[in-house]
This record gives sequence, C-alpha cells and structure tokens, in this order.
Amino acid sequence: MNCNNFIKSITSKDFKLSQNATYELINSKELLLFECLCEKSEFIFPFIREKIIKNFVKLINKDKLDNTFEFAKIYSFDFEDLIVNSWLKFACEDLTDKILEIFENGSMEQKAYCAKYFSKINDYAALDILQKYALCDFEPLRANCALALFEFKDKKIVNDAKEIIENSNDEFKILNAVQFLIEYKDTDLIPYIVQNACKSPFVCEILGDLKNYFSLEELKNKLNCDDLSKIFSVFIENYPENIGLDTLIQYEIFDFIKYLTNDKNYNQFIENILVIAKNKFQDCFDNEIYTFDLNKDNKNELKNIVEILKECSFKLQNLNDELETYNINSARYKTALGVIKELKLLNYCNKIANLINSNTLDYSLLSYSAQILKDLNKQDLIKKEVIESIDNENIKNFILSLL
Repeated sequence: MNCNNFIKSITSKDFKLSQNATYELINSKELLLFECLCEKSEFIFPFIREKIIKNFVKLINKDKLDNTFEFAKIYSFDFEDLIVNSWLKFACEDLTDKILEIFENGSMEQKAYCAKYFSKINDYAALDILQKYALCDFEPLRANCALALFEFKDKKIVNDAKEIIENSNDEFKILNAVQFLIEYKDTDLIPYIVQNACKSPFVCEILGDLKNYFSLEELKNKLNCDDLSKIFSVFIENYPENIGLDTLIQYEIFDFIKYLTNDKNYNQFIENILVIAKNKFQDCFDNEIYTFDLNKDNKNELKNIVEILKECSFKLQNLNDELETYNINSARYKTALGVIKELKLLNYCNKIANLINSNTLDYSLLSYSAQILKDLNKQDLIKKEVIESIDNENIKNFILSLL
C-alpha cells in the first residue's frame, strides 16, 4: 500500500477500512508506513489522530510489540502516545528492562519515547539517565525527561538549571535551562521563570512556552497583577508579526483582557497595554491578510476580543509618570512608548529625546526610544554628539543610521 492510499484508509470513516489499515501498520516491520503517518500528521485533524492512536493501542498484541521499537527510530510528537501507550499496555519488568536498555544506548529519538514511558512507570533505575539528558538540546527528550523527573519528585536538575540561568553568559544555554523548568511543570517555579524571562532576549519565546504549559488560572494563582501585565504586554507587542493569531485561544487573550480590565490594581501600565491591544486587534480584524487562513474558532475569538476592547475607555492621564519608569520597569516604559507611537502623541517627543540626550537609558531602551522618534519623524531631536559618545559600536551605529 502506497503512502497516500494508506493515509486515506487509516483516516477513513469506514470502520473496516481504517481497521485494516491499522492492522497493516501493526504488522509492518519496516518504517515506511509509520514514517508516512508522521509526515502527513499535520494534515490529519487532531480528533482523527487520537482515533488512530486509540485503535492502534487497542489492536496491537504482544507478538507485534517489537515493531513499535522500530517505529521509535522516528520521533513524532503527534504519534508519541501510539508508541508509549502500546508499551504501557504490556508493561512488565522484562519490558521495562528492555526500554531501559534502549534508553541508555538508543538514538535521541528512541530516548525521547523511553523518557515518556518512565514518566508513567517510575522505575528508579532510569533516574540517572533521565538526569543525564534533562538539559540536552533535543527538545522532545528534554521535555519528557522534565516530565518524568517531576513525577519522580527529583529536584537535582531543577537546581542545575537555576545555576545555569543565574551564572551562565550563554543565552542559548540559559534558554534551554528555562525551557526545562517550564516543562518540569511545577507551578511553584512560575514566578522564578517569569522573573528571568523578562531579562532574556528570548522573552517572547519563553512566555509563549510558559502559556502552552500553564493556564491563566494557574498563572493568576502564582503571580501578581504586575507580572501578569508584563506577560500580556509581551504578547501584545509581538502580535501578529512574531506570534500568530492562531494562538489567541491557547494564550487565553480574551480572558487576560477581562482579568486586567476588572482587576483592582488597574493602572496606567495596564491601560497602555490595552490601548495598543485595541488598535492592533482592530487592525488585524479589518485586514484579511491576517485572518484569511485563521480557523473559525480563532476568528470568533478575535471578534470577541475586538468587541470587549471597544467597550474600554482610556484616559491616558499618567503617561509622563510611565516614561519615568525606565530605570525600574522597562516593560512599562516600552509600553508607554508604544502608546505614544500608536496614537502619534507628538507632545511627548521632547520628553523621550531628553531621556536619550541625557544618557540615562540603558542600551536596549536607548535604541528602542530612538526608533520611536524615528517612526514619529522626530529623530532630529536626538543630539548626534551624544550618540557618537556611546561606547557600544552596534548601538551607536544603529541610532546614527536613524538620524
């Protein structure tokens, strides 16, 4: 059976046809059919993928279980449970020993499945191997090791990850360590993760991962309003260029807005975020270029977001105070700049220029502020001699290019 016919059969509504295709996959000693299934997974609806997995696990017998070890040479997140749940179905001491051997000597792809197995079967013989690969660069293996170590209640790698975050100068190693902490799924680590995410050049990626693993309710239980506002501001800053609108439901953007507008701690920072959100989402809603390939659920979510933001009224009374937060809260400062740019509030340009010309801003905020003035066609307020005195060549050359 060729790949296209196989996919057509295993996804068919015809029970007999899909069952026969499942048996063919079970009996296959070669990787071709499983490889085909993995390659086509993005074109298969999630509920159909779940049905395929459920049928496979139901129909596989012990005699054919060895075929799944061959399948494990290819890693697929979508069909991870097809392999792992088949192993769990026949879990016993001998099978666990076999999986342990593969975990030790197999490929990174095989190890990823093994780690997931040991998140369900907590055999302490696997602990050293889980710790060994918990901070590896292969994301599926790292994530499944984190999941298993949480089930083992083992904190060693949590402490190792914190040491990397606090002492390493390698931003990619730090990112890997933070992602491990997220995947460890301990809600007590949420404040630590958010605190360090805000210092990272990968803040958008980190907070996106955090939101994929934890619900808004879980975040609310561990964070104050200011931290939640920072997370929301990062999301709003990065929609729709760096974050696709297909994440609106996953990131619970509508519920974020409801929470922030009703919170007793409502302040100018929150108002500034909502001003930018209102303009951005209205623009996305009005332009088909952002929505033509968006699924129905996220389109409806976008419509609901636009409608709830239309009900908000904004006073913008404390923008000057927000511009003074540059040395204590860069997120608040950058959001204030975003509002000034969005609404073209030119009366604040002198204030921004004074901050640039007085050399009081750190380098990241300096370049960000200069770009805002450029966007408002007010770059002539920046003193060239001040910029030429900057000792960071990259920042200096960037700002000079704006003048």
